[in-house]
Amino acid sequence: MISGKSSLCISAEEVKTLLREGEICITVVGLGRIGLPTAASFANAGAKVYGVDINESVVGTINSGENRFVDEPGLEDMLRKVVKEGKLHATLRAEPVISKSDFLILSVPTPVLPSKTPDYSAIRTVSHQVGEYMKSGTTVIVESTVGPGTVENLIAPILEAESGMKVDADFGLASAPERSDPGNIMKNLTSVPRVVGASNSRTRDIVAALYEATFGVEVVKVSSPRTANAVKLTENLFRDVNIALANEFALLYEKLGIDVIEVIKACSTKYNFMPHYPGAGVGGPCLPANPYYLIEEALKVGDIPYLIRMAREINDRMPEHIVELTMEALNEVAKTVRGSKIGVLGISYKPNVKDVQLSPIVSICSRLQEMGAILKIYDPLFPAERAAGFDVLDSVEKAVSNSDCILFGVAHEKFKHLDLGYLRSLSGNRSAVVDACHLIDPQEAMKLGFAYRGVGRPRSRNLEVF
Repeated sequence: MISGKSSLCISAEEVKTLLREGEICITVVGLGRIGLPTAASFANAGAKVYGVDINESVVGTINSGENRFVDEPGLEDMLRKVVKEGKLHATLRAEPVISKSDFLILSVPTPVLPSKTPDYSAIRTVSHQVGEYMKSGTTVIVESTVGPGTVENLIAPILEAESGMKVDADFGLASAPERSDPGNIMKNLTSVPRVVGASNSRTRDIVAALYEATFGVEVVKVSSPRTANAVKLTENLFRDVNIALANEFALLYEKLGIDVIEVIKACSTKYNFMPHYPGAGVGGPCLPANPYYLIEEALKVGDIPYLIRMAREINDRMPEHIVELTMEALNEVAKTVRGSKIGVLGISYKPNVKDVQLSPIVSICSRLQEMGAILKIYDPLFPAERAAGFDVLDSVEKAVSNSDCILFGVAHEKFKHLDLGYLRSLSGNRSAVVDACHLIDPQEAMKLGFAYRGVGRPRSRNLEVF
């Protein structure tokens, strides 16, 4: 705890000094893929950090210095160091640590419900808890992704009602939405500029100084939490919409016999073209969910974001298209999905990340299984484990051997070095291959005798072998 002062009364320069001297206490609520690296980084910078989580197993693992996010380079060493030094301690009990903290960072999930509306239940619950226990002079920082206006219209009133205090007069409130890419979080935290918006300029400057001192990055100061959250959504929706456009091109070019990857590579030679690639769809906790935060806020003010909604529909449709490509490829070798053995390579939502949240490959596997396929799944991140309700094998060979079809689902680094000829020998009789992630050369696949299908690539029957 800052000796004799509140976080509202110190200067930006004092923040940096107090952090180095270990005089700042921070509680991070939510110790998931973003919250844990954030907590470890603040502790490594000198703060006394408490982490609060509702999962007893998570708390125990952290306090033993163990890292459950093995796909985040750099986290394991830092976590072990700060726990050993006593700078980071995880707990299930929020009250004692919230009441002694100068800064409270909210990093809880904000998923989307099946109704395609944001689920703010976790952030709402945590806001009640924080408001009840926080002391006067605390600064609350929201890192969770929320719609513009959620901090001002949902979180702030809860904090005020529970605490009996007022924003600005008694406590600070800011948004600093995370901008990290799973699999590269530790690198991103120290290289990607941070966006900070707060209820007033003084709080904004203090929070900006805290993040600058901790991560050594540029902090972009914006006018309000509303604006900070709009920045986060805008940059993610930009990607979602452009991926949808790439998928739209892919669907068309398949029918026209044009290779979309060849087109994109050629387009990339122009100075103002930004390449985005088609695929099996969009997964993970962010891109499939973030558009609905903005859509909800838009509808509240009578606006209909047509392009954003259409992009979601296109990207949500892609798993079914991969199923259709699989059916076509199997038909070309005189087989149907029912009863066919399909070796699926990759089940996570993105390459090299051990996470299946909203993975389009999971949707594809579920649909193929419903249609009677016999699935043999391998993912190097889940060997001999159960993921998303499916048993994952422990080798490529077990997944591919005697398969009627090989489905490349995720571009894991390990899959980039697979010998397609070797896979062809494992699959036995003439079989099909479906490439949902642009890992294989269509010409090579055809020369080896595969019935080939790929997203945005010409069908094997339309390919010429040179």
